[in-house]
Amino acid sequence: MYRVWLVWWLSVGVAFAQSLPPSVALVRRMGLEGRVMWVDATANLNWLVDRAQVRQFVRRCKEVGINCIVLDVKPISGHVLYNSKIAPKLTEWRGVRVPPDLDILQMFLEEAHAVGMEVHANINVLSEGHKMFHTGPAYENPDWQMVAYSRRRTLVLPDGSRYELNRFDIPPPPDGIAAYRRAAAPVPPAGRFWAYAILTDDLRVQAVIDGVFVNRPLAPPENGWILVADGQAAQNLERLSALGIGLSLQTQPVLQPLAESDTEGIAVFVNPLHPEVRNRLLEIIREICQNYPIDGFVLDRMRWANVYTDFSERTRAAFEAEYGRVANWPDDIIRPPALPRDSYERGPRFGQWAEFRARVIRDLLRDIRRVIESVRPMPIGAYVGSWYPIYYELGVNWGSNALARPYPFVSPNYRFTSYLLDMDYLMPGVYFNIPFMSEAPLYDGDEMRTVEGMTRRVMEWTNGDLFVYSGVYALDYRGDPAGFERAIRAARLNSHGVMIFDASHIVQWDWWEVVRRGLGTPDGVVGEVPLAPHQLPSLLPSLRNGRG
Repeated sequence: MYRVWLVWWLSVGVAFAQSLPPSVALVRRMGLEGRVMWVDATANLNWLVDRAQVRQFVRRCKEVGINCIVLDVKPISGHVLYNSKIAPKLTEWRGVRVPPDLDILQMFLEEAHAVGMEVHANINVLSEGHKMFHTGPAYENPDWQMVAYSRRRTLVLPDGSRYELNRFDIPPPPDGIAAYRRAAAPVPPAGRFWAYAILTDDLRVQAVIDGVFVNRPLAPPENGWILVADGQAAQNLERLSALGIGLSLQTQPVLQPLAESDTEGIAVFVNPLHPEVRNRLLEIIREICQNYPIDGFVLDRMRWANVYTDFSERTRAAFEAEYGRVANWPDDIIRPPALPRDSYERGPRFGQWAEFRARVIRDLLRDIRRVIESVRPMPIGAYVGSWYPIYYELGVNWGSNALARPYPFVSPNYRFTSYLLDMDYLMPGVYFNIPFMSEAPLYDGDEMRTVEGMTRRVMEWTNGDLFVYSGVYALDYRGDPAGFERAIRAARLNSHGVMIFDASHIVQWDWWEVVRRGLGTPDGVVGEVPLAPHQLPSLLPSLRNGRG
């Protein structure tokens, strides 16, 4: 898939302007810059429950030059960090307990506002469950879940034994089998009997290894994969899989609720076309805006789960009402691969489907904006992945409507599904471990797969329609604070600001000085933090009108 993306990318590169939008120079001359610190709910829960540590955190943000904090108040599990009459409250996560009388959002706002720090509340819009912990409202309301179109896979051993093969790159179930194709197969857990079979791509056995002899992860061969079998399946595998013998894989198409599908690893997404889902979501947003003095709203996972969703009957009816009957549902839209993460095949109706899904999300954003503004106007932002050339797979068009036809399979009307004009700022995750394009040759890297390179592409795709705060990921620079400092600078120099993800790493590694240097904040100077562009409400409308 990456090769296809890269070829397409390079082929259309000449169609885009090479300079940054004029708004970048303008906000720089005005002394404005977005400096956002992202606080993930569960990754930071250990200190979010302690007022003293929250107080210290917001003060450190102020000292190093941050001007906006995004606090994740509804993580992917669907639980929330505030007192809600609608959504379940998060009470415990990985051993960290939230005191029953603690309203984390309220407490955080009190401490942040006391030092003049702006707080935007983030919600995971369409995620209502966590697959690793089997928790969240999506499990209690399975009808809400998106439906995935994939394949049920059955591995057949030489004696005819059959095993479901729906786990890829994750451990096998008890007495079952999993396959590792891209990740290394782990060592057996204590007390578990495992066997490993190294296979060629055509499922011929190259080696069988008893788990007692495996003391380090086993990487799959370049043109093959590793089976990991547990318990009874391990015994059968060792007994029947002689060298050179072939196994067989049988597949059949299947429609499954997302919690049961291997197309999504962690989040259980719900269908934005389900009236209960939509109404509940809008009421959650209204509740936050009415009950808390937040300074802005951020939308994460406001998308479809992946390219294989949503093939529910509800969504089918909505699509066919607009585009006509699909004779061969869902193969006329997409044909899933035999194995996960292999290439899928687009059907003849895929272009219409891409446009339909993007418009659903755009319309959802418009509903969200109306609810927020009915309470009080405030800036609205969103997080997205930066890989726009294949972002249609997630059913979102975050490119400018100036991109007349960004994909060859969509109609010219696709441009009108863009949602950029319905929000104020965008935070693309430009998560690469090389900061500047000039550094790429030092690491045998691609110039575009750098913070600077991808940020510049994002600025071209968004075309100045809104403010962009390029997101950098601290974990990409673990053990390399100087590199992270340069990454912050690369984001700032090529967009309207920077979003730092995630606070947990900055706190754990005590990288406050790294952030301060990356932001160019003078040491020991407090109170000279620039405003973010979104903090001037009239600026973006003026920029948009000025272009017209």
